Amino acid sequence: MKILIVGSSGYIGKKFAEYAAQHFAVHAVDSREGWKTHDFENYSAVIFAAGIAHRRQTKENAHLYFAVNRDLAVAVAQKAKTAKVPQFVYLSSMAVFGKKEGEISAHTKPKPPHNNHYGTSKLHAENALINLQSTDFKIAIIRPPMVYGENCPGKYGQLVKMARYMPLVPCNKNKRSVIYIDNLSQFLCAVISNGAAGVFHPQNTEHVSTAQLITQIRRENGKQTVTFGAEWLLHLCKAVFPPFKTAFGNLYYEKDIDEPH
Repeated sequence: MKILIVGSSGYIGKKFAEYAAQHFAVHAVDSREGWKTHDFENYSAVIFAAGIAHRRQTKENAHLYFAVNRDLAVAVAQKAKTAKVPQFVYLSSMAVFGKKEGEISAHTKPKPPHNNHYGTSKLHAENALINLQSTDFKIAIIRPPMVYGENCPGKYGQLVKMARYMPLVPCNKNKRSVIYIDNLSQFLCAVISNGAAGVFHPQNTEHVSTAQLITQIRRENGKQTVTFGAEWLLHLCKAVFPPFKTAFGNLYYEKDIDEPH
């Protein structure tokens, strides 16, 4: 199979390109100008991996999120459809749900707040892409949770920075959905091989706690970690340091979210 990746300079796009090269004939083009002149014909799938993320969201930069995450994605999909590419794969995000805490089930409706340009632009793109779908043009939308792996940026990168200075970690048993970058790449390859259409929420088999993640990060860096179970101290940390509350809260997909209900 011959696949085209639009936006392979980002972390996920780059790692997926390396992984997918073991299974497909992989071609990659720049998401700014390269895709415009590239011939899309004879590809089995086009994967849109470009995106604006991991930056402070303001009113001033809102247009950038929508220009790339929505408008560019739709333009690339339209070109793919015109070229009779049978499948378009869009990398979306858990952020479309707009939740900072709790469980996300098959019945949870996407509803990002208006000031979440990232989640809102991704959701707008999803809706526009679904409208392009036809019997000859399948749309696969992927909503991964926090992605982790060596040198991974974003939320995991922030957690790695936090872990450096946390020899003491509260052992609260919160639940987080995460996915290892190679697991995500493997999942994407399966979606392409099967010519699948729909909305998918890939995640590692087991939910993890933030304490487990931090302990593992520190272990890989040759550092030991001591856990403590004082609930009052955890609550104090959450009250004084807001990122602590987010990091040690629950945010996860139910395990059978993609099963028929």
